[in-house]
Amino acid sequence: MKKIGIVQGRLSPPVDNQIQAFPIYTWKDEFPIYEQLGLSCIDWLFKYETVAGNPLSSDSGIEQIKELCHKHNVKINAVLSDYFMVKKLFGEEADESIKTLYFLIDQCNKCGIPNIVLPFVDNAAIKAEEDKKQIVENLTEHIRYANKKNINIIIEGSLEPVVFRDFIISFKPLNMKINYDMGNSTGLGYNPREEIRLLGEFFGSVHIKDKIKSGGTVPLGTGNVDFETVFNELKNIDYSGNFVLETARQDLEETKFINDRVETIKNYINFVKPYLEGFE
Repeated sequence: MKKIGIVQGRLSPPVDNQIQAFPIYTWKDEFPIYEQLGLSCIDWLFKYETVAGNPLSSDSGIEQIKELCHKHNVKINAVLSDYFMVKKLFGEEADESIKTLYFLIDQCNKCGIPNIVLPFVDNAAIKAEEDKKQIVENLTEHIRYANKKNINIIIEGSLEPVVFRDFIISFKPLNMKINYDMGNSTGLGYNPREEIRLLGEFFGSVHIKDKIKSGGTVPLGTGNVDFETVFNELKNIDYSGNFVLETARQDLEETKFINDRVETIKNYINFVKPYLEGFE
């Protein structure tokens, strides 16, 4: 399946009942399931709490990742660096985080991973003009360094679309990309038609998710995402990248009916397929 990928960990047992955590003991077990489901790519998790146990942190671990990718015909689309939601790239702790980003760029280069997603959402949300100014200053050399190694830096944010566009443009002439998360945007109350038309030229990746407006993540088709409009607008801008499932889990303790993880993802794939008709 050329277009559909998944965020790592959704096919492993939940860690401490979290929706998104690096599956430190079962990450290898997910690879045969990716192949079984016909998923073309994964977004690799890089989280602060599990850096030491993440195979991306070591050269020997990277060799294991590459072997499994080759064996099971799957690629790593991007690294989701949730690390920087704990250790932010702006503010008082930025110096330490900047060093980690250099390390992560080098490791992605060794592993052949083309994209790094930097999250400026939730605890790391941009709230002030000073935050934006500091991020541009802190990231400029990193972006140049990453681009020399054929790696794109992709930003995920929660800024209003017009403000987000101005922020991305402020990096020019550097090549900056955006990760579009349809669920998060819906949760924030943004109009998908306006948002995609304003920001679509910068999209480097798309996450598939459903959310309640001003609420949490829910199974696909049960929230407020206008999937028809979203995918039609993505066609209109000729989006040609991957679509990655960052969907609600149905195997957490608070889930009313705990569903099998593989069956859940199968159902999500079947839900998404009709919307992907017409994409190259």
